Amino acid sequence: MKILVFSDSHSCPNRILKAIDAHHGKCDLIIFLGDGLRDLDLASTKYPSIPIVKVKGNCDYFASNYVLDETILDLDGIRVLITHGHKYGVKYGYDTILQYAKEKEADAVFFGHTHVPCDRIEYLDETGIHLFNPGSVATSCTYGVVNTSNGVLVTNIAKIN
Repeated sequence: MKILVFSDSHSCPNRILKAIDAHHGKCDLIIFLGDGLRDLDLASTKYPSIPIVKVKGNCDYFASNYVLDETILDLDGIRVLITHGHKYGVKYGYDTILQYAKEKEADAVFFGHTHVPCDRIEYLDETGIHLFNPGSVATSCTYGVVNTSNGVLVTNIAKIN
């Protein structure tokens, strides 16, 4: 499964569209990690067949009550916590979000908020949790390209040209 992951678009919908276009619209899922929910309208209009999973960020003031603060997805047998990250203080460290992910029995956490890409595995006791933040599609022009297959998660940070 090929997944494009975006966060923190902050009124730059054309950057999301440019990233999707770079993949010729060929992906199985788009995940949006908050702060710019309205920016997805252009992508969903141009690529209506690509499903989108989205969560609210701290700047998504007018988001519908139907948009969750977080969710857990099963991506080819990998349990992934999807959240913006602001409620877990990710700008100041990852301890809180790692502990929460462990409580939720997540194998990985996809989050945004910091505008800084992060792609690493952290260990709590013997449990490895993959932390993945694609950065900001608005400020750093970065996004995530994730591939999953048979319980294996391969993550990459891509940059819009």
